[in-house]
Amino acid sequence: MNIDEIRALLDRYQKGNCTDEERKAIEAWYDALQLGEQHPLRELDVEASLARVRGKLGGVIGEAGSLTYERRVGNRRIWRIGAAAAIALFAIGSIWWFRALRREGAGESAADSSITISTGRGETRQVILPDGSTLLLNAATVFRYPEHFGRADRTVNLLKGEVFLQVAAQPGAPFVVVAGKYRTKVLGTSFDIRAYDKVQPLRIAVLSGKVCVSEEGRPGVVLEKGMLLRGDGGTDNFDNDYDVAAWKEGAFYFKDASFEEIAFEIGNRYNIGLVNKSKKQLWSYTGLFRSESLQEVIETICQTENLGYVFSDNAILIVDK
Repeated sequence: MNIDEIRALLDRYQKGNCTDEERKAIEAWYDALQLGEQHPLRELDVEASLARVRGKLGGVIGEAGSLTYERRVGNRRIWRIGAAAAIALFAIGSIWWFRALRREGAGESAADSSITISTGRGETRQVILPDGSTLLLNAATVFRYPEHFGRADRTVNLLKGEVFLQVAAQPGAPFVVVAGKYRTKVLGTSFDIRAYDKVQPLRIAVLSGKVCVSEEGRPGVVLEKGMLLRGDGGTDNFDNDYDVAAWKEGAFYFKDASFEEIAFEIGNRYNIGLVNKSKKQLWSYTGLFRSESLQEVIETICQTENLGYVFSDNAILIVDK
């Protein structure tokens, strides 16, 4: 197999244009090299790998003379060195992207195989991941995951917003969610991660099972059911799922909430602004809303706080009575 043929086959594989037989032969060949992350490519390794997979590659692309070094050159030593050089070009020159492809499980670059999903204000969305895990995205959320998980790695990214995950157990392949500076590692559980902004800072809450949350340079924190980690590194306990994830049931739950928190939640759900024009500046509101309309929510809050409200364009103004 000469260098140009290697490059052409490599290019077809990378673009996903090779046949199933070619793909299987390439992957069997690569696996047979048995290269570790730090192992150099040795001549004996190359020769042994050729003996194991030469038949597969020859059956697919050797009929046209690709793997015919013995026939072209009678000297076995020259054939072996030539073959080793060709494979070395492939294995060393392209090992970085090949490993990325195998981790993603697809015949394309790792960057091209990631999927980014997002929701707007007033929108939620449910997604089933490649491993069978399910997630529910809250409004104004951006989430990224690979099109195919690797055999020993399931890493996803919460770029912004809030997501509730029910993780499918897969021994040997821990599930990791990267959100801001934190990595949340689980084996099989359900939890909620929120990472909006200063009004709704990062928070990780475990509804079932157990997770380990870590950040670079610090030991991990183990959270069990009923525990949450705040963005400042502190932990708290919560009594029920509504305390941290009422949104996934289409509900609101405010506990000692500031006006900014109330305005954020209402804006996120109904895609409308809430502006405080009243003299009341210190808020500590507690209340639960399950299926009430926007007007019913605003009326209840205003009655509780002895305030009024006015609709104005795409906003609701909270005013003194």
